[in-house]
Amino acid sequence: MPQNKVYISFGRHERYGSDTPIEREDMLAAYLTGTELKNILPPCATVYHSPLARAVATAKFEALGLGCTHLLESEFLEESAPSFEIKRFLNQVLVNAFADEFYYHFVTHLPVVEKLGLPFLGAGEVCLLTADDWSAMLAENFTVQVLKKPPLNAEIWHQVTAEDSLERLSTDEIYARLQKNSIF
Repeated sequence: MPQNKVYISFGRHERYGSDTPIEREDMLAAYLTGTELKNILPPCATVYHSPLARAVATAKFEALGLGCTHLLESEFLEESAPSFEIKRFLNQVLVNAFADEFYYHFVTHLPVVEKLGLPFLGAGEVCLLTADDWSAMLAENFTVQVLKKPPLNAEIWHQVTAEDSLERLSTDEIYARLQKNSIF
């Protein structure tokens, strides 16, 4: 991706269903999504996320893959948030963007993505918006690209599980093992 552009991405949380926690495989997929984004985009300034548990968990693992330590929760990313509040929140983030920040990531829900007029996203997919600068992004003068959920590969599976079964590992153990192998 060109370095003279700015980016925001909207990642849909892993796992469907009301009050459904993400599964261990989804944690790995979220981490891989973050690493893919890290490989094609400038450093992520902040990962914003909905307070819903599966969005929080997805954001935590995507941020780890992105190498981003700045996570912020926002009620304006909940699926019940009115369109005008979602857009006002997003505008406030972009208006306050520093000149040296070129990328923000948001983990949210399909209704939020739809309220912003963005394409349909399946669980774990990402919508990437690219603009020339933050003013162009605010004016909605951007290109849109949907990035599919990356497949789990044997390398990441082995990196985390080693001799253990994935089902026996806690969320914290999975995170710690990924963190140990991440390069920030």
